[in-house]
Amino acid sequence: MDPEDLVAADPMMRTLRERHPDVNIVLLPPVEPILDRPSATPAQCRALQQHADTVLATLSRDVGHEPATRVDYWWSQSHPEVRRWVTAASYTDLGDGALPILRSLGNLLVRLGWEPRPAADGSPRLRGVAGPFELIASAVGDAVSINITSEPLYIPADLYDDLRVDA
Repeated sequence: MDPEDLVAADPMMRTLRERHPDVNIVLLPPVEPILDRPSATPAQCRALQQHADTVLATLSRDVGHEPATRVDYWWSQSHPEVRRWVTAASYTDLGDGALPILRSLGNLLVRLGWEPRPAADGSPRLRGVAGPFELIASAVGDAVSINITSEPLYIPADLYDDLRVDA
């Protein structure tokens, strides 16, 4: 099907085209799930969980604070058997220390071999990537939040059930 036909067939894209005829609309094909890869093993899943835990422990030790809140979970996206491990934590009641702690986290990530980058919009946020993980840290008020997200894995339902029981 011609790309212009795809735009015309989608009501939202058609409306966008009518309101903004000067804009080129490009529809990308949907991303195929990674189901053509072999299933993850329990050991791979546990290794990701332990690695994220180690990263958070290292960051906490370096900044001299323990997370006030923390949650760990398998996040499912476009396909129920394609999941990412997420470790989310926040450091609160930092007073004026939120921005210095964010800078300290960025410096530590560099020392650990990550590639941290500040937010393009200048907001107090950074994104770091290393191996199978992406880390996003942001400072708001007197708090710093961190999200560590793994690469996607193909985790069939039976393995996912086993992982939940082990948790």
